[in-house]
Amino acid sequence: MKEQILYNFYRKNEISEDETAKALKALENCQNFLKPEIDGIENSNEADIRRYLEYLAEQKHPDTSAVIALSRAAWLGGNRQLYIFLVQITERGRIIKNMKEHIDKVLGKERSREIFSELPCPEVFEPPEKALSFTNSLVEAVESGRALQANAHGIPVEAFAKEAELFRTSKDLDSYLKDAHKRSVHVLQEHADSGEIWFEQIITQPVVDFVSNNPEILGGVLEGSRIYWTKIPFDPDAWLKESDPEKRRYLACHCPMARESLNTDIDGEKISGKWCNCTAGFVKQRFNAVFGAETEVELLESVLDGAESCRFAVHVPKDRYYFLK
Repeated sequence: MKEQILYNFYRKNEISEDETAKALKALENCQNFLKPEIDGIENSNEADIRRYLEYLAEQKHPDTSAVIALSRAAWLGGNRQLYIFLVQITERGRIIKNMKEHIDKVLGKERSREIFSELPCPEVFEPPEKALSFTNSLVEAVESGRALQANAHGIPVEAFAKEAELFRTSKDLDSYLKDAHKRSVHVLQEHADSGEIWFEQIITQPVVDFVSNNPEILGGVLEGSRIYWTKIPFDPDAWLKESDPEKRRYLACHCPMARESLNTDIDGEKISGKWCNCTAGFVKQRFNAVFGAETEVELLESVLDGAESCRFAVHVPKDRYYFLK
């Protein structure tokens, strides 16, 4: 891959000259390591990059920015599978940090410190499956699922401002949820028609049709005072094509801290479905912003416990019942 492509990306996004220089050096070092067998990161695969990460770990100079640069280069080079592999590594540092801050608040700093001092944190260059021991130990250590309902990806509340405004101007909650689902399907249709990647997902017409027929996905279904919400599969097109239940669960899971426990190609630790309260935290953040009030989110089903998808129930706050039909 030409370094100019990565340089242009960093300049366009106004990333500092220092970080840009480090990113270009990281790409140069990686591509030199891969030569002459592999010509460019866009032509490499997971096994190639695993070898390179092992080499970096041996150098004992951990630098997350190098892995971030390689993930961006993989994306820009159209190597989606490699990008997903690398993002699982780069994202976990943020998840661990945000999870600790949340547990500080829920269980108290002293208890949080006790828990995290005993956890086997994965090193910077270790592959995704090395995070499983950390995840397993954390799930066993916390006293409740609520302690795991963090804003793990650090999404600002402003990201849901439009949804909050649309809710306020809706006739009622049911109308808002149906409109939210309709708008989501429209976005997916645009991506299916253009071929543009939606987040990390390839969207095909069967994916659009599947979501359109399942209003709990990217919308929510109101029953009584609960909203039922089902997570869209991580790789929805492959998930729809796959018939093996175990492989479908792997294709459904989004979480870089647990996904590899479902990978039938490796012998990874199994993670309790209790961990999926982390995703409940994302759902909770969204509806907290929509209602402008604290919500309770209940984990109903988890792929980690053998379900086909992860499913949640959002309890509408009692002081917002007047929005119910």
